[in-house]
Amino acid sequence: MDRRNAPMLQIVLLLFATLPMLAWGYRAFFVDIPWRQGEQASMLLSIGTSLVALSGMVLIRRGRFRWAARQLLMVFAVSLCVSYWTAGFGAQRFEQPVLAVFMAIAALVVGRSALWAMFLSICLAFALGVKADLPNADVDIGDGLISAAIFLLIAIVLDRTSASLRSSLLEATRRAEDLEAARARLEQEVEQRRLIEDRLVHAQKVQAVARLASGLNHDFSHLLMLVLGYTRQGQQASDIGEARQALAGVESAARRANAVSQKLLVFSRQGERFVQTIDLSNVVEELHPLLKQSLQPGVGLRLDLTPGLFVEADASEIELVLLNLVSNANDATRQGDLVELTTRRSGEGRVLLTCRDTGVGLSEDARQHLFDSFFTTKPEGQGAGLGLAMIYDVMERQGGRVWAEGAPGMGATFSLEFKASAEAPASAASETRPTT
Repeated sequence: MDRRNAPMLQIVLLLFATLPMLAWGYRAFFVDIPWRQGEQASMLLSIGTSLVALSGMVLIRRGRFRWAARQLLMVFAVSLCVSYWTAGFGAQRFEQPVLAVFMAIAALVVGRSALWAMFLSICLAFALGVKADLPNADVDIGDGLISAAIFLLIAIVLDRTSASLRSSLLEATRRAEDLEAARARLEQEVEQRRLIEDRLVHAQKVQAVARLASGLNHDFSHLLMLVLGYTRQGQQASDIGEARQALAGVESAARRANAVSQKLLVFSRQGERFVQTIDLSNVVEELHPLLKQSLQPGVGLRLDLTPGLFVEADASEIELVLLNLVSNANDATRQGDLVELTTRRSGEGRVLLTCRDTGVGLSEDARQHLFDSFFTTKPEGQGAGLGLAMIYDVMERQGGRVWAEGAPGMGATFSLEFKASAEAPASAASETRPTT
């Protein structure tokens, strides 16, 4: 409030610093009327008030706003009493409206106590002026009481107005503080939710890797058997050509094993999201070995991929979504069923990824709550109900959407719609892949 009132008070001080001096200069040098009794004393008081107003402007410029206002009011109150005591009440009658300005300054700038102190000073000045005029019978006590009553009404109006303004300002300040505190709490909650989501995604990755471990054990055992076989073949080689061929087989098997292990390490990492332009079909195809291992023996996996479907996404999150979709399909299928992953364009600027299975299907109740956290149709201890909820959160962050269709005994289809990227990365501009 002080900062808002400072420009107004500076204007008032500037007027008080200049106008009285100009008026008294005109009276002294351009008016031929002789000086009346007490008039020179009034001039000195006015000039003193102007000098105080100038010093008040300096104080405001230095940040001492309250001191400037109090100084002006105190000097004015003293000079007012002296002026009425020396010149009388009648001589100051036409200057009384100016007194309301100082009462307004006291009420709006300093406070209620300053307002009533200024009112009492005005009443004291009126009393001194009436006392000075009584011997001359120019005025009587009634004139002073009427003027005091008028200024009492002004003081009451200013008191209630300033109190309402300050109360409104205090309420607005409290609301602003409450809003700031609420914003800080909201930011903290958003940050906590982000950390929880990151931990949940990481936990889902670790859980997916754990599910893959048993299936990958068979693949690694097969690769190790190949390494041992090529090693024995090399040991028994009769010439350098056979030995090199055996070493080449060992290197090929080792590279395949390393590729699988590196894929698991990258997939299970925990860190910041890395959004980039990716080929959605390429991500599905590269993850094919791990997806196959997520299915129980006898359940088929078929890919129907359209190349060149570029989206802005975090590849590791898409991989986690795919593993959760296939794992969810695995729980709903039996030997002889089929899981099919399809990518295609879906209208202008959209890309669609679907996961369809020929399993037990979905009931109406399950379809309504599929993406709720902790909702699961699995027996107790076999599922936490977080996989599909995580998929929903990931798609929401990607700016896409996910929905499910199906009926009991008719299988289920999960559809994920992404925003298509405006441009393909330069490295992928010339790549084409056949449909699998």
